[in-house]
Formats: sequence, structure tokens, C-alpha cells
Amino acid sequence: MEITRDGIPCTLCHRGTTELVYLVLSAQSPFPLREQINDRWCPTGCHLTRPDQWSETMPLLPGSDA
Repeated sequence: MEITRDGIPCTLCHRGTTELVYLVLSAQSPFPLREQINDRWCPTGCHLTRPDQWSETMPLLPGSDA
């Protein structure tokens, strides 16, 4: 199941980012077994207007190549 949620603050404008998260659910557990952040973006558009600074200052997503 994929959801969007509030993420870490943007390092450029300090507004909370939005994350696209994949959750692995189980019928036996009320909590997700595992989650993977697939994408992260800034609602104010810092990732679009300043992509070089964005990629340098924001932490990599788990599983991303450096």
C-alpha cells in the first residue's frame, strides 16, 4: 500500500517535506511490517527550482545510489 505523509524538514526552506511511502501490511499485525520511502519532495518547490542544492543538502532516500 502506498501513502503520502509529512516528512523531514526541507534544508532549503525549512518547511516539512512530503514523502511517498510504501507500507508492507499483514493481516496478523495492526502495524506495518516494513516501510520504504520511494520519493520525497518539498511543497514549496525547492526540489524543482534548486535541484542541485536540493540533492546536495537533503539526505538520500534509503536504497538510493550515492
